[in-house]
Amino acid sequence: MEKQHILTREFAENKVRDEYSNVAWFYNFWSWLTESKSAKKVLELAQIQSGERILEVAVGTGVMFAEIVRRNENGVTEGIDVSPSMMAKADERMKKFPKGRYRLQIGSAYKLPFDSNTFDLLVNNFMIDLLPEKDFPLILSEFNRVLKPSGRIVISTMSFGKRWYHKMWFWISKHFPKLMTGCRPISIKNYLTQAKFDSVESIFISQNTFPSEVLRAKKH
Repeated sequence: MEKQHILTREFAENKVRDEYSNVAWFYNFWSWLTESKSAKKVLELAQIQSGERILEVAVGTGVMFAEIVRRNENGVTEGIDVSPSMMAKADERMKKFPKGRYRLQIGSAYKLPFDSNTFDLLVNNFMIDLLPEKDFPLILSEFNRVLKPSGRIVISTMSFGKRWYHKMWFWISKHFPKLMTGCRPISIKNYLTQAKFDSVESIFISQNTFPSEVLRAKKH
């Protein structure tokens, strides 16, 4: 089997804020075009039960967050994002919901502002694929820390795929990384296992040639 090469990336919060500030105005359209199928699969695999305590890391403009809050009517849903521009759009979207059902705040996945063993479910979409590979264990360890025992995690990422049009996205990510805001194809299934998650399952999704992977797992 051909070895999948994960492109090198560096991470700086100020750089991410700037890049997502530049794309915030059309981010929803891009997500609808390339990521909406993955979003539906994430919600399906999340199996949200109203009354849970749920965290979404990297809420973006709040499309997924709003749907989680809607389904978790009797619970509390928390959301963080490193980008003020994205958070502003998420705040605007959430005005239709009672404040007591959710909370949004600026925060980093590298050090989640929550106690250990807090959440029943953690959701994270298209964030890890812009981070350095060396940081994957740290991020997944933080995700594990804030989940309750047997808590669930559902993650979506950009993936490799096998067809030529999937590999085209790797080429774009390699030669024009700014067009992808630094995102590139990755594979984290083994990293989830190393971070003490059980029952790891993954589903490949292709939408308008864009390759994604949705993964679900449970904390030990």
